[in-house]
Amino acid sequence: MSKELSLDTLKAQMISVGRALYNRGLVAGSTGNLSIRLPGGKFLVTPTQMSKAFLQPSDLLVVNTDGKVVEGEGEPTSEISMHICIYQRRSEINAIVHAHPPYTVALTLIGFHLDYPFLPEAIPLKIGMASYSTPGTREVPENLLNLISKCKVIVLERHGAVAFGKDIFEAFNYMDGLEHVAKICWAARCLGPITPLTLSQLQKFKAVWDERY
Repeated sequence: MSKELSLDTLKAQMISVGRALYNRGLVAGSTGNLSIRLPGGKFLVTPTQMSKAFLQPSDLLVVNTDGKVVEGEGEPTSEISMHICIYQRRSEINAIVHAHPPYTVALTLIGFHLDYPFLPEAIPLKIGMASYSTPGTREVPENLLNLISKCKVIVLERHGAVAFGKDIFEAFNYMDGLEHVAKICWAARCLGPITPLTLSQLQKFKAVWDERY
């Protein structure tokens, strides 16, 4: 839980990451949403229908575990139930980033699975793949239940992706890393068939990664 940092600091972090998402092309228009766990069963969240490029501290909202606004004015993101669902099942998670990374989403349109071991840098992301569910409804969190406990980032078919971490910068890094992997897979697929890592290569990488991290 983000106890050490003031609410003003957490708001500044959220605004910074929102702009980074926009500048990296991971969100457009008013898409995407962010949240940070606060003490006392509350969450700092972005409002609905607002560009992440132009957020101000006064735009950000504090909600309770029911998703109801307790501080600030406006309506929280329509995906608030997804955020709360993840927090309730991962006590160590303190921040969530939901974005619409274009290469990642494009690959879902052709049934390409980014959770397949094509690249070493994709393995630490622990990518999950969720089938399509209607954005902004309870279908979304319900569709993630079997993935939340074992993933750091989940691709939402035809919708976007959600990443979670110990703080909002880690969650952003996972989202940015996912789109980087998607771009490489996209480029490779344009050139020809993609060869995955062999079982031996996969096992060796995992052993090295587990030893170091």
